[in-house]
Amino acid sequence: MKDKREDISLTDNNTNTAGPCREDLFALAVSFFLSIIYLFQSPLHPWIRGLPGKDSNVFRTVAFMMSKGYFPYKDTFDHKGPFLYILEYLGQMISGDSGIWMIELISLTVSAFFMYKTARLVCGKTSSVIASLLACRLLFDYLHDGNMSEEYAMPFIALALFIFLDYLINDKINVLRLILSGAGLGTVLMLRPNMISTWIVFCIYIAVRLFRAKEYKKLLVRTGWFLCGVLIVTAPMIIWIIANGAFSCFWDSYIVFNLHYSSVEGGTLISDQWATSLSFANTSIFIISFSILFYQLKETKKKWNIIIYLIYLSLTVLLIGLSGMQYGHYGVILIPALVYPLSLLFSDIEAIKQKDIRKVFLMIVSLFALSIFIVPSWLDVIARIPSIIESKDISKIEQDAELNAILDIIEEHTTEDQPISVYGNQDFIYLLSNRKHATRYSYISPIGYIQPEFMDEYFSQLSEELPNVLIVEKGFFEDRINAFIAGNNYVKEYATAADYDPRLEVYTR
Repeated sequence: MKDKREDISLTDNNTNTAGPCREDLFALAVSFFLSIIYLFQSPLHPWIRGLPGKDSNVFRTVAFMMSKGYFPYKDTFDHKGPFLYILEYLGQMISGDSGIWMIELISLTVSAFFMYKTARLVCGKTSSVIASLLACRLLFDYLHDGNMSEEYAMPFIALALFIFLDYLINDKINVLRLILSGAGLGTVLMLRPNMISTWIVFCIYIAVRLFRAKEYKKLLVRTGWFLCGVLIVTAPMIIWIIANGAFSCFWDSYIVFNLHYSSVEGGTLISDQWATSLSFANTSIFIISFSILFYQLKETKKKWNIIIYLIYLSLTVLLIGLSGMQYGHYGVILIPALVYPLSLLFSDIEAIKQKDIRKVFLMIVSLFALSIFIVPSWLDVIARIPSIIESKDISKIEQDAELNAILDIIEEHTTEDQPISVYGNQDFIYLLSNRKHATRYSYISPIGYIQPEFMDEYFSQLSEELPNVLIVEKGFFEDRINAFIAGNNYVKEYATAADYDPRLEVYTR
């Protein structure tokens, strides 16, 4: 008999692959179609061309600076991992903002596909679809503007969960899966390290199981292949950073600053961290999922798997809460994590022996999930699609008189190779004006509050460079910026209307 561990595919264990292949292709096509529909909400959609959120604009600005020959961390500050900026840069090279939207599409498609594959480990096709859609309902709550690091971590988390659970349930593992799982960890480490709860919990659990079974050789070999996967991703990025003389800046920005950002010394209160964690646990779908796992503890055959999964969900929400900030996009990494417990509910229903009762239960639960949680959100998006198509040739930016007045002033007082500075956090101005930013900092809020030496460095560099155009977002460090403007002969050229968001003032010299 062929050992299951020799199989190098990611499909089901069946020796007849025609069925699973057809099912996988269909699941992939449906995942792609649903992702296209969902991403009609993205401001980066080629037919919408809107203004994304602040974080997205910062990431795109880093990529924009890279296209001008500058290097992340060293020449343009931000505190996410290098893989994010590589994705942003690739997207812009493919087709500007539309290229980034295409990467979003791939990310969501892969995530949805492996969520379905995870559900199929324990329940049927229809039930797997419902469980996946039920978990994806949280996308509408957590992923608003898109182009976030959590969005790009999601496919790697979904794939890793499928690999770990297929091993725990079916004892299926091979070299390819070990390398892919390790590569997933490496990728997420190069996005943001507080999203690695999947690997922390399941790697430790599996290692302990193998150690207790005295399978030391197997543990060493599998660990070796797993670490190969990690290094395949992380080593080239670290070498790239070192080769560009940016490692110390990378370390200070990505490691030191983020530790400070999520610490009590950095202004984060334990009470805020606790409240943030509980806020992400306080959703109907999470509570249902957690309750299902507790109910499953009565099943002695899979008791330890369930305990570990409960620990995994708990650790995930605790890591989400480290910053103490209740930003919705932090919860995106919970979405693939909730598919498995939801699919266990359908698995129990499918196990009911009386056929008629089983059908009734499945119908009731499915209709309830569809009508209450799933369909209304998707219909809201679908309802907006015709108006998006009708207005696809109309630029919202060109219709913004206040914004265009600012862009005109930048055009008048600078050339494309002359930098400007935006004081606050409005990086979209660099992108729309096609101007690089003065100083190392494209934005100064909130990082100037968290680490005041960044503010000192910003003003020191600003005094040296004295850009021709300085744009001030009102409400940030007023005294210091006002003193700088007065002391360096800047003249106010324009101020947006009082009700314009963001409230901006434009200064030239």
